[in-house]
Amino acid sequence: MKKQIIASGLLVLVGGTSSAQSNVTLYGIVDVGLRYGNAATSNANTPSVGSGQQRASRFGFRGTEELGGGLSASFQLESGFNADDGTLGYGNRLFGRQSWVGLNGGFGSIRFGRQTTAVYDVLFTVDPFVINGTGNAQRVFAYGLGKADPLSRADNAVTYSIRLHNGIGFDAGHAFGEKAGSFASNSSDFASVSYVAGAWNVRAAYQHADGVDLGAASTPLGALVGPAHLGSANVNVKSAVVGAVYDLRPVKFHGIYGDTRIGNGGALAMRSYMTGVTVGAGRGTMCASWNRNDIREFRNGVSDQYALDYTYPLSKRTFLYAASGYTKNGGGVRLNSARNGFSGREVETGVRHTF
Repeated sequence: MKKQIIASGLLVLVGGTSSAQSNVTLYGIVDVGLRYGNAATSNANTPSVGSGQQRASRFGFRGTEELGGGLSASFQLESGFNADDGTLGYGNRLFGRQSWVGLNGGFGSIRFGRQTTAVYDVLFTVDPFVINGTGNAQRVFAYGLGKADPLSRADNAVTYSIRLHNGIGFDAGHAFGEKAGSFASNSSDFASVSYVAGAWNVRAAYQHADGVDLGAASTPLGALVGPAHLGSANVNVKSAVVGAVYDLRPVKFHGIYGDTRIGNGGALAMRSYMTGVTVGAGRGTMCASWNRNDIREFRNGVSDQYALDYTYPLSKRTFLYAASGYTKNGGGVRLNSARNGFSGREVETGVRHTF
């Protein structure tokens, strides 16, 4: 159940002022369970307790205030954390998932702050695993670059979005690099178009990001190619992705295609594919997907990820889940694995509670 928070409680946490006319909500997910699979460092099967296996553990505040004349203000502060040990995620940021404020009206919405990008939103919407767990399309897309800032989340961003009455929507954003003497350095530009009507949810996005860190912990590409191949550990990335969900109720079909070019002149090119299905199974829900990433310049540069998940509701807010995944790598790559050509296996089961 979503809970209304009094203004004084929010003041203690984040500071500032609040109006009695504001509507502020606390929400979150706590997801913890058991995991058994190949360790990233040794390829030995290792049991562990994991947080955010099916959905990332988080808590957040969102709020709106009606300003009159069809204008409203809104904000969102969202923190990611590791429920297995209580530590913060996202580089130890307090609000690493989202941190923005904006204005809304007949003109659309404009927001300022740390936000998700257009590429992230396509993957999140279309992936049957909602970019989490054993079937996470984000860790396969562009060989894991889909998880890296600023492709997934952009700091210092200004975004604009509008939804039209015919089901078409537009989104665009610019993330400022804030580097003296160079407007483009460390910046990011992204845009997307969507069509939501009837059984269809279709989305396409393009992003040009400068200064993507191949050394980030969530980026396996850096360990694979290194700066010697691309000239730098911080690279330019151009990504285009299109995806769709077709909902026949109780069956949904999912599909994504992506093209990513990395480095000056597109020195490294990758193509990503995903097909998946979601279907009701008894009281619960089952989903399955196949993801492929193909590094075009590498011999035996194809990685395939297969996954299956079953979720059983104990209530409207509490769920049990079990999932398994298998990644098969060509001889030139090691996605979800410690060494080239090795296969990765994982099994996860746990409890997810939302509030």
